[in-house]
Amino acid sequence: MTTRPTRRAVLRGFGTALALPWFESIANAGAARPPLRLAYVYVPNGVHMPEWTPAEEGEGYELPPILEPLAPFRDRFSVLSGLTHDKGRANGDGPGDHARAAATFLTGVQPLKTDGQVRLGISADQVAATRIGAATRFRSIVLGCEGGRKSGQCDSGYACAYSHHISWQSETVPAAKEVDPRLVFDRLFRGSDDAEASAQAAERVARKKSVLDFVRADARRLRRRLGGDDRRKLDEYFSGLRELERRLDAALPARVDAVPDDARPDGVPDDHAEHARLMGELLALAFASDTTRVATFMIANEGSNRAYRSLGIQGGHHSISHHGRDPHKQGQIRDINRHHVSLLAHLIEKLASAREGAGDVLDSTLLVYGSGLADGNRHQHHGLPVLLFGGPAGGVRTGRHVRFPKETPMGDLHLALLERMGAGVPMLGDGRGPLTGL
Repeated sequence: MTTRPTRRAVLRGFGTALALPWFESIANAGAARPPLRLAYVYVPNGVHMPEWTPAEEGEGYELPPILEPLAPFRDRFSVLSGLTHDKGRANGDGPGDHARAAATFLTGVQPLKTDGQVRLGISADQVAATRIGAATRFRSIVLGCEGGRKSGQCDSGYACAYSHHISWQSETVPAAKEVDPRLVFDRLFRGSDDAEASAQAAERVARKKSVLDFVRADARRLRRRLGGDDRRKLDEYFSGLRELERRLDAALPARVDAVPDDARPDGVPDDHAEHARLMGELLALAFASDTTRVATFMIANEGSNRAYRSLGIQGGHHSISHHGRDPHKQGQIRDINRHHVSLLAHLIEKLASAREGAGDVLDSTLLVYGSGLADGNRHQHHGLPVLLFGGPAGGVRTGRHVRFPKETPMGDLHLALLERMGAGVPMLGDGRGPLTGL
């Protein structure tokens, strides 16, 4: 009996298991429409709110300077103002706003402040992963451009785990964050972890071949069963994978490839912007291929003091965020914030360019971009900078600036998105109920 392709079909060959995009001609035999995805993208140290927040509410608002890189997609997202993380405030625990900002972003839980211990709560992305993750090869992916730490203290007595992670599997265990784009690519698109597949993968890498070279026969069989539009889509998907492989090779020229994957040294591009763009492209490919439907991405750790010299800024991000209302430093913070938004725009462009059914992958993605601080100078945890991307599949209205009542918990947004994902829960952190008005 011949098995018809399904939404979760993969191409296989020589230690490779390559997930497929959503094909309309396949969906007619199975799923009626593309699946819904959920992503959170985090930036540290707050933003310069006067140049982030639109002056007008509703539709037709003027894009403020920081959000101008998103102009091509202004109808695909909304600016959400007024959301708050009360548990990011001290509430008697003293200093440590950066640790609390990241810790509460997806949990809404006050982190435990004590030497050598962590206690927080499961994050929204991992709630979704637990409930819908069985539908894909990976329950979720957790990405970043700066490494995570699970030990030591990083902010006024708070464990480093808080400021280095936004994704938490449980009260005490943050989800492992992946920062090496080559290893992320291998894990997502180069097969399983069993010994035989690992040995085959090592041989493939040693022979300097593309992952696509090893699924060619399977791809030819699939191609004969696809309609014309889906054949073009398969070609575009393969072209994107090949280009990403090429860029990974160019970004990491010093890697030693002719050894087993588990013995290969870690390495990331020296250029932070290229690193972030690569990670964003991997996220987009993971969604387009239905390798996962849940993702988080930290562009930098909370409290990061990275210097953005490519922008002509010599000082560290965290240090400059304490600008003391100095106009020059405020301008530098604006430029850093705008740079981060440009990296987001690159990710959005990749999601929007991946065709899926009558639309694109962004149509079926709920993506939140934001920070756990508003004004980084004053460490404010109310009126947070939040963008929500979505489309008809996610049941959200975009192209607006929506101002919610003061002290509206950020957790209410998470509850609303989880409900739309089919992963609803009665409570999350200090959330009161699913946010309305989206």
